Amino acid sequence: MNEQNMDIQENEISLLDLYLIVRKNIVLILTFTTLFAMIAAGYAFFIVDETYASNADVMVQVQTDQTVDGSYDYNTAQKLLATITEFMSKDVVLDEVVRDLELSYTTKQIRNNLTITSSNTSFFINIKFVDKDAELASEIVDQVINNAIEVANGNDAFSSLKNKMTRTSYADVGVYEAPNKPLYVVIGIILGGITGLGFVFIKELMNNSYKSKEQLETAFKIQVLGVIPEFEVKEDF
Repeated sequence: MNEQNMDIQENEISLLDLYLIVRKNIVLILTFTTLFAMIAAGYAFFIVDETYASNADVMVQVQTDQTVDGSYDYNTAQKLLATITEFMSKDVVLDEVVRDLELSYTTKQIRNNLTITSSNTSFFINIKFVDKDAELASEIVDQVINNAIEVANGNDAFSSLKNKMTRTSYADVGVYEAPNKPLYVVIGIILGGITGLGFVFIKELMNNSYKSKEQLETAFKIQVLGVIPEFEVKEDF
């Protein structure tokens, strides 16, 4: 049993062995790293579509007395935030957006690129749209707000939302959103390095040659009398 444990210890790879393996194969590892980085950069800069985001806000207000300034029901307004946020992404609003702007998008496509968020600490709702066309992104945001207010104020089915939304801003031309090109390159470098290291270590594990006299003595139960060291011959010209 002790002899088996000694054999296992002698065949274990030390940190120094790992370092030597990496140093010996550094060119191969760097090749993998460079290749993956180039693939990631090519994808980020030349293949994936750039997208732009535009956004604007509306405010939820519930006025209790139209004749008195500042008479607002803040509790009811807070409770309506979630309802109005969901309402603005409904087909009844987005169908009108597609028709009014004569878009080639479907309502579902509009919804997938639309983000509507609210907060428990304010009465504002933010409407954000992401698209490959920076100007179209802003147009869609403004149209979503216009149609939501129009439907809420003019459709009796949504009378509880009537006059509860106030536009507080207009959407600017979309700003760059994605892809994060430097991040793609960094991920490519990391994946390339990991792949290169994995390939090198697998290749080393599959190498059945003996690397030291101790391994020979252990495997064949013999004593090695001498070892020829590795050296390089420099040619004189």
